[in-house]
Amino acid sequence: MEIKWLKTFIIAASYENFRQASEDLFLTQPAVSKHIQRLQQELGAELFEKKR
Repeated sequence: MEIKWLKTFIIAASYENFRQASEDLFLTQPAVSKHIQRLQQELGAELFEKKR
């Protein structure tokens, strides 16, 4: 597990928005999504509920 994945999760959860998290972290939105995906795989749990 990477510390940067946890940091990404904390920021994304605080904003409840991957785009805002990407701006705060100076990452692309796909990079934020990938960090969250990897963290979810590592933990074996879904961390966010997708709204449509």
